[in-house]
Amino acid sequence: MTRPVDQFTEVLGYKTRYWSLGAQGSPIILIHGISCSVLEWEHVVDELALQHRVFALDLVGHGLTDKPLNLEYSVKDFAVHVLAFMDKMNLSSASLIGNSLGARVALECAAIAPSRITALVLSAPAAVDKTTLFEFRMASVPFLGELLTAPNPPGTGKIWRAAFADPSLATKTLIAEKVALAKLPGAGKAFLKALRNMLEFSGFKAEVMKDTHDKARQVKAPTLVIWGKLDRFLPISHMATLMKLIPHAVPVVMDQCGHVPMIEHPKEFNRVSLEFIGKQ
Repeated sequence: MTRPVDQFTEVLGYKTRYWSLGAQGSPIILIHGISCSVLEWEHVVDELALQHRVFALDLVGHGLTDKPLNLEYSVKDFAVHVLAFMDKMNLSSASLIGNSLGARVALECAAIAPSRITALVLSAPAAVDKTTLFEFRMASVPFLGELLTAPNPPGTGKIWRAAFADPSLATKTLIAEKVALAKLPGAGKAFLKALRNMLEFSGFKAEVMKDTHDKARQVKAPTLVIWGKLDRFLPISHMATLMKLIPHAVPVVMDQCGHVPMIEHPKEFNRVSLEFIGKQ
């Protein structure tokens, strides 16, 4: 499997890395989670691009995209970046597929610009309910977070093994790439800003969850919700809360799957996503 070629464009003044594949079909934009990048989608993009024009971008503050020190790194900041990227790619509308923070950003995009969002595929969106991994909650604490999130293979490996139902998927190559990206100038500060906007030691902040619920209630676009049954980052119990907020959404639970189904079960992830988007 060959990775797509990295491309770069300026979006809102930020140098932004993206992938672009596929020459026909309706457009799909892939939105990664916190401290992640386009690399999260490498196992699914080729198949998606057989039927659609597919775009994946590094959100501002992530991957190889610029990491301005003066940005708040709020969910709205990320959503505005995605919508501006759509403008840059001359996309009047698109389906959005997001994982974790990326799924929460997709919800924000749908609230800001509902006419531009054809369909939503939300994989374990963040901030639906209070609980999350203890290590993330610890990282929200000033000074302690800076120590705990200093990029190193043992620490990064521990987190990524927890991301999968099958911890062997957290390979040495995957961990090395995560560490290398986390060591880029500004990456650590951007990550902690984004994390602390949403989290405190007890879990997701009440005002952040309220905002997520408000945005979810506004969703009119056809919506598919995917959750790994063994997700340790955002437990599957959050799914029931989200389904009450978006009653027209279609739920899919993946067995033997953790927080990143597009890596752990890419064929199943593509099958349900393509089938759903194809109906819209």
